[in-house]
Amino acid sequence: MKAELDRYIKACVKDYCAFTGESDFPDFEVRTKHITLDKSKKQGFDSWAATFYDVPTGKHTLEVWENVFLPQLGADYLMFHELTHIADAEKYSQQDKLKHMSNRGYTEYHAAQIDFMKLLGVKKISDTFSFSMTQKFETVGGEKTALQFTLAPHDLVVSLIERDDFPANIETLATTFGLIFNYYGRRAICKMHSTDFKDEIDNSAIEKFLGLDTVKALDTFMQGWFGPEKVAMIDMLYGRMVVSLAQNYKLG
Repeated sequence: MKAELDRYIKACVKDYCAFTGESDFPDFEVRTKHITLDKSKKQGFDSWAATFYDVPTGKHTLEVWENVFLPQLGADYLMFHELTHIADAEKYSQQDKLKHMSNRGYTEYHAAQIDFMKLLGVKKISDTFSFSMTQKFETVGGEKTALQFTLAPHDLVVSLIERDDFPANIETLATTFGLIFNYYGRRAICKMHSTDFKDEIDNSAIEKFLGLDTVKALDTFMQGWFGPEKVAMIDMLYGRMVVSLAQNYKLG
């Protein structure tokens, strides 16, 4: 099983480099995990895969479900999501704890752009394409339309915010932020390439959480592809938001 997983991950890295146009990819270690339904029920989330960056050494670790390679799962887009986190950490974190924390918003936005394009069947990031919000594809959670996939992180954010124990801890707060930026990444792809996207979502729960002015700023700013200057700007904004809200909720 480990050999199959290793082959699958190597194939995903090769496909990812072809997709992005990069000639090589950072080294990373792989460790496996079990999906824990208990954690998912208790906190409202769990993940099939995750990445970790060791700030002092600059080493990357990819943690994945041991059976993620099974073809019926169609998990390639999830792998592209996590590989984007590794590539972004290598580029922007630079063995700096503050830089790595501040880049969380951008990398979730960027990874969501990449995973959505992978699901849509785009071969290269530079390709010209368009799609309808009614287009269907298989995800690890079953068949979804482009609209359902776009709204999924937003719906999860709302369900987390509305829990009585929100935010239960700093991990839940960080996950909520990550999901908000996942939504903005998918929204950005819709705004650039969908033929029938209507930007009419109810953001009232997120506005209550982040503040109306912050959400308005994100609505305007989180669009298109980011160059280094835009990455630096959103890193600064994200860092301030996380620190402020962690203090407000008295989370360590």
